[in-house]
Order: sequence, then C-alpha cells, then structure tokens
Amino acid sequence: MTEDIASALVTCGYLSLGFVVLVTLFLMIRWSNRGMAAGRSPVSGSYLSIEKLVSMIDGSNGRACMRILHENRRLFETSPGSTGNHQNWHGGYVDHVTDGMNVAVALYATLSSKRPLPFTLSDALLVFYLHDIEKPWRYAFGSDGQLRHRDGFKTKEDAHDFRAAKLKEYGIRLSTEQQNGLRYVEGELDDYSGRRRVMGPLAAFCHLCDVTGARIWFDRPTIEGDPWVGATRRRTI
Repeated sequence: MTEDIASALVTCGYLSLGFVVLVTLFLMIRWSNRGMAAGRSPVSGSYLSIEKLVSMIDGSNGRACMRILHENRRLFETSPGSTGNHQNWHGGYVDHVTDGMNVAVALYATLSSKRPLPFTLSDALLVFYLHDIEKPWRYAFGSDGQLRHRDGFKTKEDAHDFRAAKLKEYGIRLSTEQQNGLRYVEGELDDYSGRRRVMGPLAAFCHLCDVTGARIWFDRPTIEGDPWVGATRRRTI
C-alpha cells in the first residue's frame, strides 16, 4: 500500500511538472506571436528618451552633452531634422537624434553579441548626439514659410567649423577615434581612397545609424502608434 501511494505521488509530480512546462511554452509562443504580429521582435528593447540616452554617455563629455540639451531645449524642439529628406517637421531635429541613438543602442547590442566591437556604446552615443549639433542654428524659416540655410552655412566645412566651435564652447574633448567618427558619420565622400580606410569602425557604426534614421525610418517616429514601444515625437513646447 505504501509503495502504491509513493508511486502515485511521483506520477502526480511528473504530471504537474509537465503541465507547468506546457503552460510556459504556450505563453512564450503566444508572446512571440504577438510581437511578430505587431511588426517587432519580442525581445526588442523599449524606446529610450533623449535624456536617458544622453545620461548613458560617460564622464565630463556626457555632462557637457546634457548641458547642451538643457540650455537649448526650446531650439532643439522647434528645429527640423533636414530641409526635406528626413524628419523635416518642427522638432524633427531632436526626433532624428533620439531615433538614431535608439538605433545605436539596438544595433550595438546585436553586433556586440556576435563579435567584440572596438569602441563602447558611450562612444557611439556621443558621436551620434553631436553629429548634427549645428543644425538647429543652421536652418531658418523664411517669410514664405520655406526652410533655408542661414548665412554662414553654405558648405560642409562651414558646418564642421561651427560644430568644432560649439564643442569647444562646452568643453567637449574627443579622442582621435571619436573625431574620426564625427567627421565621417555621413560617409567618406571626397576623402574616399581605394588604398586606405578613411572611415574608422566607430564612424562606420554611426553611419549605419544615421542612414537608418534618414533613409529607412525618415518619417519616424510617428506622432502616435509607432510599432517601437515607447517611440513618439518628443516635442514638448
């Protein structure tokens, strides 16, 4: 009798364990299907705010970047991301920067899980945050409502010089690799050579993030209903 009871208890234990496993598998499959039906991976991270992203930049450069954000918030949230090709709405500048930095977080996690990357996530966030820093001062709306470049911003070198002055104003110091990243985030352009790599790994990574935001997701984030959980246009004024 005692052996029969023990056997029954063991059987019940196996059945209970089997039931728990089946329920767990069912819930995992259901969660996965919901994520795919919504057009996103079930393991995708939530969309981070510009404040959170800037706080992930290390050291004194991170603190300086936060100062830039706080002191120029109104300007950032009223400036467009471009004259027409991407995020060209009021506040599109800060949306482009926020979107690209979120892409950097997601892309860094994916690539670094396959092979080591020769730069940190902080490096990538710093370069991307600064790569268009001149744009809020570069564009102006004319009396006809059309967007145009301000005087003093006719060439890429003009933009580069203004960016360098702004970094100096806030005491931002870049390593050689970060300088390369900032210079070539939009590609090697006229500096291309078939004999040497002009663009470093950090610049190449940030270029991927920039092209994603400017040419794939040029109209994102949406005002509402963006598939990336938490993504929304960040204008608050």
